[in-house]
Formats: sequence, structure tokens, C-alpha cells
Amino acid sequence: MFVTRIREETHDRNIIPEARGHRATKTVCICIAICIIVLYTFGIGNYSITQIVFSLSVFFLSIPSWNLIVGICEFSEEIKHVNARYNGHYLKAFKASFNTKYMSVVIPSFILCYIFYEEEYLPNFPRKISFFLILLAHFLAWLLGIQETSPAGISKIIEKKHFNVAHGLAWSYYVGYLKFVLPELKNLVKKFNEENNNLLKSSEMCKLHILIPLSCKLYGDLNEGDENITFLKEIPPLCKDRAGIKGRVFKNNVYRILDEEHRPYYCIVEYATPLASLLQMSDIASAAFSAEDRIQQTKLFYRTLKEILENSLECQNSFRLIVYDDSPKDKMYQPHMLSTEILKHLKQQHSEEYNLNQDTR
Repeated sequence: MFVTRIREETHDRNIIPEARGHRATKTVCICIAICIIVLYTFGIGNYSITQIVFSLSVFFLSIPSWNLIVGICEFSEEIKHVNARYNGHYLKAFKASFNTKYMSVVIPSFILCYIFYEEEYLPNFPRKISFFLILLAHFLAWLLGIQETSPAGISKIIEKKHFNVAHGLAWSYYVGYLKFVLPELKNLVKKFNEENNNLLKSSEMCKLHILIPLSCKLYGDLNEGDENITFLKEIPPLCKDRAGIKGRVFKNNVYRILDEEHRPYYCIVEYATPLASLLQMSDIASAAFSAEDRIQQTKLFYRTLKEILENSLECQNSFRLIVYDDSPKDKMYQPHMLSTEILKHLKQQHSEEYNLNQDTR
């Protein structure tokens, strides 16, 4: 049994990667030591400390100088998204565009260059010594984290390669739920209308309205978040065999929504359930998922889900994504913000439908 356990652990290590360790750092330290040995072998000891420090400082400056240029280019892009990504804070956009670690090298390097600059002491190293000095500068820069990608650059890579938490959640939500619920929604609404005097008669009422609050705060009953919204009825359930569960039941609810004049509107509405995972992740320390990360991932979840559904032929004209900012900030508390957002979308859809009918006549 002990041997079997060892085999299983060995097998797991072969197919499941462990967290990366510090071998790369140790290798860089060895390379630095090799560079120093080679430099002394090539006769760098024949030059003064002043000449060596000055040259190394110049080579150091060349590394962050390039990073500075890249940061300026990235900042020009981040300015465009300062409201959506940084809530209008230009300083946050600036910090995200630059790797601030290289400032700890730029300033000392400038000071050293200024102190040790003397034309008569300017070195004229042989090419092989200059080459290894450049290598030494790059190894030291890597060790100090100067060459790390900026937060904006990391975000760009993650979004481009679809490595976001939001991307996985959006696809899981679509494949595991919306892909088979939305195509059947029209038939389920038809059955509901037959039993309820054609209550959901207009096209906008027949869609599934998916709520996406940026705070990721989801209520079990929408009435808890807004008194103008009350549960009315369930539409006929959808039964599917899923993941070994025979006849798994999927239900959607019809809610009654009152406007400012207490006129009733009806629609099928629910929260995007994956947002609960994002909220819980931000509450668990081991997830290393901040509140700002959660907001950004919620926005990306909305964008990804929107792209998925719009490109799905079987789900067209059967959904409406309602994203809204329910964070308190400095604005006054709005007790009926949720009903206002839903009604705004219902009226907008009705207007779009009316204009479309007018154009086809």
C-alpha cells in the first residue's frame, strides 16, 4: 500500500505541475558570479573602481530607459480607458503603465554617473570586457525585478491570451447553462403565456434579463435589493440530463417591476450566478484577489459573455445583459436603482423594436 501511494504521488507530480521555485534566481546568481570571474580573467582589475562603477551605471541606465519609453507608450493607451479601468484616476493609470521598481535603480545610477563622471577617467574597455559588463548589468537588473512587465502589460497579455478568471467563468456560464436554457426560452414563455393570459406578450419580456452588478452582490430575492421588484411566478421548468443527474431542473422566474408611478412591468430576470464566485474570491485571503481585481474581472466577465452570446446563433434575441455600478462611492443611496436599471433596458428594447418595425414597413 505504501509503494502504491508513492507511485500515485510520483504520477501526480509528473502530470500536475508544482508551483515554480527559486531555481531561476539561483541560476542568475551563478551567472553573475561567472561574469565577475570572467571579467577579472580578462583583466578588468587593471581598471580603476571609478571606471568600472561608471560603466556599469551607464549600462544599468540603458535598461530602464527602454522600459520608460515602453511605459510612456502604454500610458498613452491606458489614458483612453482611465474611466472604465481606473475610475477616472490618472495616477492609477500612470502607476499601472510603469514598473516602479526600476526607479530604485535609475536614481542611484544617475547619481553614480554624476559623481564619477570625469572625461579623463572615461574607460575604453575592450569589446569582450564591455560585453560581459552588459551581461552583468542585465543579470543584476533581472535579479532586482527591473525587467518585470508593468501591471498594464500583464493585464494586456492576460486579456489577449484569455487567462482571466472572468473568461473561464463566462464560458462556463454559457456552456453549462445559457447554451441550452436560452434556445428553449421562447417555447417555455409560450407555455407560460397560455396559462397566464398572455402576460409576457411583448418581445422584450420574452428575453432572459441577466443582471451584472459590479459589486458582485447578489440577493436571493430581488425584492431584498429593491422593494419595487417582487416575485410573481416561475415559468415552466426545463429538464435536462446533465453531468450524470437525470432530469435536472432549471427554473427561471418572472418578476413584477413598478416604475415611479407604480405602473407594473413584467420580465424574466436573474443574476449572473458566477459573480458570486468572484465576490467570495475577494473575501478569501489565499485567493489574493482584491476588490479592484474583482471589479475589473466583473467588467471583463460582462464583455466576454456579451461576445460569446452575440456570436451564438442559437441564443440570439433571447437575452439582455444589464450591467450596472451599484458601489456606494460618494453618491446618495438609491433604493430603487435596480428597478430603474431594468426598466431602462425594457423601455430601450421596446423603442428598438418599434423603430425596427417602422423601418421594415
